[in-house]
Amino acid sequence: MSWLVAAALALAWLATPVWSRAEWPYLTEEASTLREGGWSASIGVSHTWQDSQLLRGGKGLLWTFPEVETSLGVGPHAEVSAQYELLWFDPADGGEAAYESGDVRLWTKLSLFPNTLKGFSFRFGVKLPNASDRRGLGTDETDAFLTGLWDVSMGPVLVSLNAGLGILGDRSKVGSQDDVFTWGACARLPLVGGRFRVGVDAAGYSGPYGIRRKRDFATYGLVLDWVLGRWRLSLGGRRGTQDALSWGWIAGLTYQR
Repeated sequence: MSWLVAAALALAWLATPVWSRAEWPYLTEEASTLREGGWSASIGVSHTWQDSQLLRGGKGLLWTFPEVETSLGVGPHAEVSAQYELLWFDPADGGEAAYESGDVRLWTKLSLFPNTLKGFSFRFGVKLPNASDRRGLGTDETDAFLTGLWDVSMGPVLVSLNAGLGILGDRSKVGSQDDVFTWGACARLPLVGGRFRVGVDAAGYSGPYGIRRKRDFATYGLVLDWVLGRWRLSLGGRRGTQDALSWGWIAGLTYQR
């Protein structure tokens, strides 16, 4: 079996992507990190019609604006990032519309074995309880995440795979938590000499959800990117299935140095 392990490590090394990292608004995180001292900043807007009562706010129209993300390379194999959004929700039952803060999400990405497992890294994150659950736009709970990330180059296509654990605060019972399995998969293809890029994306989690047990959430997306030097204009469509019934679009601008 030792030769199988060696072959797997060799294939992982050969599959190391040569692309720079791909970021917002993809649901799946790539394993590569920004160069030390490099940074990126994104700002965008999303529009989502929610058909599921299990989602924040229940049934209705959800806008996020601005939706922002910033990332900084803090070492040759390390990166930190932050995400934030403002929420506006118009319920389908004719109730009062809500305009409130979303949650802050903080992330650290580390490539712990850059010389042996190229294209593989870990991501640690926390969601802070900034969004209130008074109107169903948040949970008032702190969530933590640990995810393994793997990038594989298949010719011009970059495939990113995610798998990990989410520890979610359970708002139905003080001091309890829900442990869920998180996953993601994405494929990105450059077009017209890299000036354009198309990506297909999917991510979700499975496990308990408060007092309603064994819930599955999944979102699928299609993203089109137009690259203009250091700038990138992105437009995407998303569809939530299983226990996350929704559909909508997202658009925004990214600058990377």
